[in-house]
Amino acid sequence: SHVDECHFQFHSHHLKQHHTIMCSPQNNNDNDLTEPLLPSSEQQNENDVETGSTSSLSSCRAAFSLRGEIGEMTHLGIPLAISFFCRMGMASMDSAFVGHIQDELHKAETYLAAALLSDMIVNICITPPLAFNQVLNGLVGQAIGSGNHQMAGIWLQQSMFWLSLTMLPCLTGLYYVEPVLLALGFPEAASHLAGVYAKYNIIWPIPNGLYQCMRFYFQAQGLPRPAMYNGLLFLGVNALLNWFLVFGGPVPHWKGYGFIGAAISLSISRTMQSVVYFCYMFLYRKHHLKTWPRNNNALTSNEDSDSPAESATATCWLSSCCSNIWKHHTKERTIEFLKQS
Repeated sequence: SHVDECHFQFHSHHLKQHHTIMCSPQNNNDNDLTEPLLPSSEQQNENDVETGSTSSLSSCRAAFSLRGEIGEMTHLGIPLAISFFCRMGMASMDSAFVGHIQDELHKAETYLAAALLSDMIVNICITPPLAFNQVLNGLVGQAIGSGNHQMAGIWLQQSMFWLSLTMLPCLTGLYYVEPVLLALGFPEAASHLAGVYAKYNIIWPIPNGLYQCMRFYFQAQGLPRPAMYNGLLFLGVNALLNWFLVFGGPVPHWKGYGFIGAAISLSISRTMQSVVYFCYMFLYRKHHLKTWPRNNNALTSNEDSDSPAESATATCWLSSCCSNIWKHHTKERTIEFLKQS
């Protein structure tokens, strides 16, 4: 029993010393007991420890703000809703103008039915390649969130390439709208007009798809407002073009192109919409530079340079990236993009 008592006292003494060493702070301040211990290999002074502890605790204690979250969602959601409204409004506007055509050849109902049937077939033909721009919402957001910003530019390039390539065979279906509608039992007059109308719509699907690629690319980076303003602008431009090309507008003694004028106006509006957005975002504001792959393939570098040399390079970014674009698109990245799409 004497041995057991000595053994107990020995262990109690060492446990007390161990407890004292583990619980006592290095600066002997009772108010800092919540400060995490540092590894023994790290040597920091007393001020560094206190500063790091304070900033860490303050970041962990940041309260959730419902008002802030609602404000952020509103900041992103309202421009997206307006952009979507403008895009749907352009197509509906064409149908509205077509439905008011009165001539000796066909009734307004026939023109309206032909335009709607043509839009139905066109949308079916061009929808599959649009998967290559829809996937950008997830891929670009993932690249930005992970800190590998230049991967966002690589995904945009992949998206624009595959969308353009796969859209070409799909556009051949626009030459067979009339026989398809006749085979489905639609009237001959409406089917013929729909076939003519579809052929004049063959211009805009590729520029429109590229515009969506750029729009999703910048929206995922928190820049939805330029697309909203661009959509509002060309909603008005499309209305003026319809008035001019369908009914002749203010030009005396000219009645416009009638039915096909609506298709021509839509092709011009959506093509110019893509060109204006590209010139503003890439050439004027250069919003792409922070997420565009560098020629030195430094994909893991997140530092932004504002040097005059880089600014000069930015003005001719298109020519420089075209000569070095393929080295960023490895087999693994291309397969991953196609799997996601």
